[in-house]
Amino acid sequence: MSLEKLGQYPVDGAEARSRGALVKVAREDRLNLIFGQDHPILIEMCVSNDYMHVGEIVIPVGGVGPRASEPNSHEGDAIFYVLEGPATFYVADGDQTFHIRDGEAFFLPADVSYQCLNYGSRPIRMVFTIAPGL
Repeated sequence: MSLEKLGQYPVDGAEARSRGALVKVAREDRLNLIFGQDHPILIEMCVSNDYMHVGEIVIPVGGVGPRASEPNSHEGDAIFYVLEGPATFYVADGDQTFHIRDGEAFFLPADVSYQCLNYGSRPIRMVFTIAPGL
């Protein structure tokens, strides 16, 4: 599976809504993407359509200093829910840092530049939703 499926995974959203399609996406059926060249992380997409993008992010440990995601921003609002962390979000706008623990969520408005850092000794796992634009 590849980037060409973004925006229409597991089915085209408009088509699914018009025919009332119900789709189960098992863990093994997720669209797995490696995001980032300098700071690669795993993104497992459950849904990616014209209304929303939902998936799980895994940020590994190790390397020189903390592991981090690439600096990023989204056209749509985003929310991240930490399953296993803690996760540290650095928001370039305003030079702010937020520490998010297991069971906590972090909301980012559209077009806010951020990076997620892993200072811990185990991978970070987060569920995210972005609506609508990646």
